Amino acid sequence: MARPKDWQPLRESDPVPGDPEGVRGQVKHMKKIAEYLRTQAAALTAMADADNLKGQYAEKLAEDARGLGRKLDEAEDRYREVKNHLSGWAEDLEGFQKRADKALDDAKEAQRIIDAHENKPDSEKKGKDGEKDGKGGEKGDKGSDAEDPALKNAKDDLEDARGRLNSAAGDYDERAGHYAGKIRKSIDDDMKDSWWNDLKAAIGDADWLSKLADVLSWAATIVGFAAMLFPAIGIIAVILTAAVFLIHLAQASTGNGSWFDVVMDIGALKLARNGMKAAKAIKALQNSSRKAAAGVADDAAKAGGQRARQNTIDNAKKNSRKGGGRSGGDRAKARARGIKAQQKASAEGKKAGKEVRDAEMPQITASEKAGVLGDAKLGSQMKDIKKWRDTYPDNTQLADNARAAERQKDVLLGSWGASTALDTGDKSGDMVSDGEYSRMKDRMTQPVGSRW
Repeated sequence: MARPKDWQPLRESDPVPGDPEGVRGQVKHMKKIAEYLRTQAAALTAMADADNLKGQYAEKLAEDARGLGRKLDEAEDRYREVKNHLSGWAEDLEGFQKRADKALDDAKEAQRIIDAHENKPDSEKKGKDGEKDGKGGEKGDKGSDAEDPALKNAKDDLEDARGRLNSAAGDYDERAGHYAGKIRKSIDDDMKDSWWNDLKAAIGDADWLSKLADVLSWAATIVGFAAMLFPAIGIIAVILTAAVFLIHLAQASTGNGSWFDVVMDIGALKLARNGMKAAKAIKALQNSSRKAAAGVADDAAKAGGQRARQNTIDNAKKNSRKGGGRSGGDRAKARARGIKAQQKASAEGKKAGKEVRDAEMPQITASEKAGVLGDAKLGSQMKDIKKWRDTYPDNTQLADNARAAERQKDVLLGSWGASTALDTGDKSGDMVSDGEYSRMKDRMTQPVGSRW
């Protein structure tokens, strides 16, 4: 049965939390385990005492069987005693909650009467107080609160309900401590727990781990959305998701959490990794396209300058040769003119290439930004790659880069979309399934194992 969530006007929260039926379910489970352990211990003892075992292994097998049987007996004692303590706690807990719930109901009714009186006009509050007392004065000098029996009774009822709730809460705390001590005493026996048992218990007692995982998960969600506008912080979302994964893994491994959460975290990390790889690939393709386009621009500028100065270069080469009645000085000047023309063509090519490499990144429109889910950096990179492809349509490398960038963009956006869908589904699962989502995850709770 669901516990009340609103504890006003008595408390801020439930002072007697717990689930008696859930405790009883654990009692039934522990009873079955105790019965099974008892059966197995008896079987091992019978096997150890059997006289039909022959061979060198018989003595060792009998010794080990007796040892394991004793351990099972000790474990059965633990389960049986703890089961009895939990059974008693379930009964007491149910009684405390009934007392608290009755006090809450009475307090709400009393508060309703008080609020109704406070909302009345002053003339109605006076009631008979405004009547003359026969001596020219008015009755009721003590104030309406003291003279309104219904209001006085309501306030008394509210105080009584508060006292009954405090009593139930005090008894709850006392009995909780009593049964906790009983359980600790029952498990403080000759059977020693391993470090793994101690670790499972420590993680199970660390309620703050679940709260921390929830906080980190929401932080990862918020940062993940912000990373679409500021890609540099995307790594923070990955780090937060990894931290949540480690917490869920520790809880699931020790039987204190669901393996479903671990699988979800692995999926989120895998999608984040794919998205980051795709983003790096697009950046590399954009740099490659700039470099290729700069080379094409360099070659084109050199070729244009070369053609424009070809006559000068040809004449310079011709006049730089011996013969033709030209002096050595004329030939040197001709060679200088040719070299200068070639150097000028080369400089113009380098200038054209540098202009491509240093060109400003293109600005994107609102529709282009929407096409990449708000990631302005991604949109600008894609537009730059396509710009150089369109500027030099005959270059196969630029065309290949553009196609590869489109594929990587689909991977990046797909990874982000899938990760967002998983995260949204996980956070809203209980709301849309009336709690069935959490119950399904609980069914996937299983510790890695235990040993004595």
